[in-house]
Amino acid sequence: MKKHDWYHSIWEFELRDKNGKLIDKWSQRNALVDQGENNILDSYFRGLNAPIEFYLRLCNDTLDEGDQLNTIVGEPTANGYAAQLIERSDVGFPTIELHEGDYRIISKQVTFTATGGDIGPVNTGYLATTSTNLGKLIAFVNFDVPRTILNGSSLLAKFQVKLQ
Repeated sequence: MKKHDWYHSIWEFELRDKNGKLIDKWSQRNALVDQGENNILDSYFRGLNAPIEFYLRLCNDTLDEGDQLNTIVGEPTANGYAAQLIERSDVGFPTIELHEGDYRIISKQVTFTATGGDIGPVNTGYLATTSTNLGKLIAFVNFDVPRTILNGSSLLAKFQVKLQ
């Protein structure tokens, strides 16, 4: 996977048990996919196809830069799983700040909670423009190891994007 020097995005995850106790915490740099590159350029410079909202989603599929939203498999469908809305506003992205000489934006934290059974295993988090597969895939992060969200447990996630 090639890196984009100008697009620096870190995703942060916390896995917590049913009592809120921290089980695992990790952060990883994500990959901007071709569809995401196209959408950023199209919406910012041409004023076309700007996303209305974003969704953070999970799957058990190993993605690469050429993937598209409609090619992803292994998204959970039960036990409380739902794609998590990240509004295209100061609600979804409450922080925009100067950080080490460059601007970054930080998303709100979203929570995936397993109810009635486990969610997973999942090995990838991804950012999409819809909660269905009819939108665009913007970015993803393949986890270093697969994770299962046990019944009653939660996976919390947020990300930041810094242009430099």
